[in-house]
Formats: sequence, structure tokens, C-alpha cells
Amino acid sequence: MFSLFTKLRQWMQQPTTLTGFSLLVAGIAGAFTGALSQEMSTTLVLAALPSLLPDNSTSQKIGQTVAPMIISELERRHQETAASNKPPHSNA
Repeated sequence: MFSLFTKLRQWMQQPTTLTGFSLLVAGIAGAFTGALSQEMSTTLVLAALPSLLPDNSTSQKIGQTVAPMIISELERRHQETAASNKPPHSNA
């Protein structure tokens, strides 16, 4: 049990973990208060995920591989939604 607590404490003290928690809290707080758009909040939360994974681990490599695919899919869906919400007489 002590070893697990020590590992957790060391993980919490890593600068990348602290940055990840900052991004996560900012994204959630921004979405909750309406200070940030849904897209910006989602971007912050997704950007936080790789930072929260332990350094030098398999999960870090998986996170770095999966994150671009998730972002690309979200971007594609956003573009489809934006295209379907154009005003009928828009030239844009």
C-alpha cells in the first residue's frame, strides 16, 4: 500500500501531471460557467489527457497515437455541423 501511495505522490508531483490537471479543470470550469465555447472546452480537456498519463509508459504512447485521431474526428464532425447550419442565402 505504501508503494502505491509513493507512486501516486510522485506522479502528482510531475510538471506534466500538474499541467494536465490545470487544462482539465480549465476546460470543465469553462464549459460549466459558459465562459468557453463547447469546442474550446473539448479541446482543453482532450489536450489534458496525454499529460495525465504517466511518463515513459505504454499508456503515454497509446495516448499520443490516439489523440490526433480523436481530434481529427472531432474536427470533421464540427465541419459537417457548421456546413449544415449555414444560413440559406449565405455566400460563405
